[in-house]
Amino acid sequence: MHVVKAIRSGWRRNHELLGKFVFELVIVFIGVMSAFALQNWRERAADAQYHAAMINALRSTLDDVIRHDSGFDAEVLPQLTSFDAGIAAGGEPPLPIYRERLSERPPTRAWDGLVASGAARALDPKLFFDLALFYTRLDSFGERYVRYNDFTEQRVFAVGHDAAAFYDPASKRLKPEFAAYVDRLRDLQQFNQALTQQAVTLRDKLGK
Repeated sequence: MHVVKAIRSGWRRNHELLGKFVFELVIVFIGVMSAFALQNWRERAADAQYHAAMINALRSTLDDVIRHDSGFDAEVLPQLTSFDAGIAAGGEPPLPIYRERLSERPPTRAWDGLVASGAARALDPKLFFDLALFYTRLDSFGERYVRYNDFTEQRVFAVGHDAAAFYDPASKRLKPEFAAYVDRLRDLQQFNQALTQQAVTLRDKLGK
């Protein structure tokens, strides 16, 4: 009997110790998991804040594109209209010329930064590819403008202010290289309008 009582007494003591140990282990586990959960929440909140900031930067870039393109149209369209009217009247009007004030269109680096950071993964796939296509086209416009501007500086400005130098003396028609130069500006203007429309659409989608 004494042996049985001793066994039962020892079991009760060990059982209590085991219960305390398990309880403390559960408390530690809950504390560790809570710390991980809090850290994950903070990281998600920081990621969400960063993503929102990058989206706002993209929208600002699109706003800059729209403002720039509106200025482009306001300067180029009247020149093309006046030039065409002069040609239709049989005259020799001066060439329409466009010059970037800051030598470049609005930057595309905000998109590059969004992609490099991985934040672009949060975008809808179709919106992502539409944005990628838009910024590729924006870069393409810049490359076309550079070629147009090179001709402006090397050939147009070299002629000087004598408009008659752009025309063939016999036919009184625009020389082929300068006719191509005007057509290049028309292409830029049409491309510019398409970019404006796309920029407005993408800006509205980013705002949703």
